[in-house]
Amino acid sequence: MKSKKKLAKLLQISQNKLEMLTLSEDLYIERDISDPKKKKSRQVEEPKLPLKRVQKRIEELLKRIKIPDYIYAPAKGRSYISNAKAHVNAAVVRSLDIKKYFPSTPSTRVSWFFREQMKCSSDVAGILTKLSTFKNHLPTGSPLSPILSYFAHIDMWEAINEIVEGASCTLTVYMDDVTISGTQIPGGLIWQVKKQFHRCGLHDNREKEKHYVGNKPREITGVIVKEGELKLPNLQHKKMHDCRQSIRIETDPNKRKKLMQSLKGLEAQAQQIKKANDI
Repeated sequence: MKSKKKLAKLLQISQNKLEMLTLSEDLYIERDISDPKKKKSRQVEEPKLPLKRVQKRIEELLKRIKIPDYIYAPAKGRSYISNAKAHVNAAVVRSLDIKKYFPSTPSTRVSWFFREQMKCSSDVAGILTKLSTFKNHLPTGSPLSPILSYFAHIDMWEAINEIVEGASCTLTVYMDDVTISGTQIPGGLIWQVKKQFHRCGLHDNREKEKHYVGNKPREITGVIVKEGELKLPNLQHKKMHDCRQSIRIETDPNKRKKLMQSLKGLEAQAQQIKKANDI
């Protein structure tokens, strides 16, 4: 794309509105969301509606591009369950986590993708970068950030896949969660993967790193893999149990309705995992 006029048409917006969006500095709502379990809060940078619409349009267009089989999120038709299933019979599993993936993805990387990978002109790439980033990084609350986080680091993921395939191992990527499995995983392989993170200005979260060997149960993207099967984590079983107990004693119709919806969602997850074992 080399024409700003054609870009506006593609994004289904007038040139004037497109220019206003690129010039405005008041396009996001910043707020903190507390997480009682982790006893900390995380910052969400949520785009306002006019920008959000454009970001969804860019997301829709980027999702038309075929992505590799090892990318499980963001990817249509793949999920955290199919991500876990890819490692179900592995003897050794290593899980890595990228620390603050979106905030650590700078606008320079996004600009590089639009210029070098998508062959956009400098001015078009600049507009797309402005629409996609906030305070020089991918915003945490944007619908576009998940797919763009992959494309902004596409060269890194290709290099990592080459390293993992070269060691006859299996790689899956679920957003910032990287899982590698095989009959054996050399320590040097993990170091080579981390070197690729560091090359792109990313850092692994040591606290979330996992290493499983042999038959012991392992947790992969929130799913338990045990004896060649996928299983629901005990925490999910407890949530369903607690939800059923609360429904029995709740007298407020609105609260009861919310509890019923929560239970329905939890049961649907359990059913999806059960179905995945039969495929």
